[in-house]
Amino acid sequence: MTDDQVSALVTGGGSGIGLGIARALLVSGATVTIVGRSAERLQAARQTLAESADVARLHQYVADTTHEQQVEAAVEAATAAIGRLTAVIACAGEPRGQMAPVTELDLAQWQSVFENNAVGTMLTLKYGARALVRAGGGSFIAISSISALLAARFAAPISGAKAALEQLCRIAAVELGPSAVTVNVVRPGLVVVPRQDLPAAMADDFVSSIPLRRLGAPADIAGLVRFLVGPEARWITGQVISIDGGQTLNRAFDASPWVEPVFGADRMRGLLPGPEALTGP
Repeated sequence: MTDDQVSALVTGGGSGIGLGIARALLVSGATVTIVGRSAERLQAARQTLAESADVARLHQYVADTTHEQQVEAAVEAATAAIGRLTAVIACAGEPRGQMAPVTELDLAQWQSVFENNAVGTMLTLKYGARALVRAGGGSFIAISSISALLAARFAAPISGAKAALEQLCRIAAVELGPSAVTVNVVRPGLVVVPRQDLPAAMADDFVSSIPLRRLGAPADIAGLVRFLVGPEARWITGQVISIDGGQTLNRAFDASPWVEPVFGADRMRGLLPGPEALTGP
């Protein structure tokens, strides 16, 4: 399959890593449909992409990946753009969620992180894989996080959701292999994206644990995704590939300086003064 025959759907394509992936695919000659919740953000993404790529092959569709009917409609729209769909990239998700000790987790925030990451990816896989099978094969790629691997204290919601996402994709790779559909996971480290509210000290802690001594950029992730949807990767499936500057060789980040002022030293280690503490700070 040549680049001009690739038709890709990218959820979360309006900003950050998803936007970077859309750019890389467009530049390579693919037809791309970006999906996101905000029509304004998708339009802004189109204008941004027009600065470096041919947006005649760019389509956009407003959908929330946690809503099944919207995901189904988005896949149908992306398929109609070129008559078939050959690549699906599930990039939409809630970046982090609540940072808290496990004894202080908020159920609503936990559910929100799982909805936006694990459930959203499941629905994108459910309908995206159907389109790939009908096309005679293709590539499904989910964007995870090194949080799924590293035991970062106080990051249980995102870690659990991304771990669930990864196991889902391993199982999908086994099931969809006979239909010539590859399923892989890209596991980024910390990537600098717009709208990310990251204290400088936290960024410094990340960098100190990264052998390459820098944070990631969307283009770092996009290059790997572009390879995985291409013909060179047709015998790669069921893999979880970390792209993190080498951070997983060392350690997770330390969120203690930001979590302890919220909960206090005793509650950080599970010492609760009374039942009322279970409701949060």
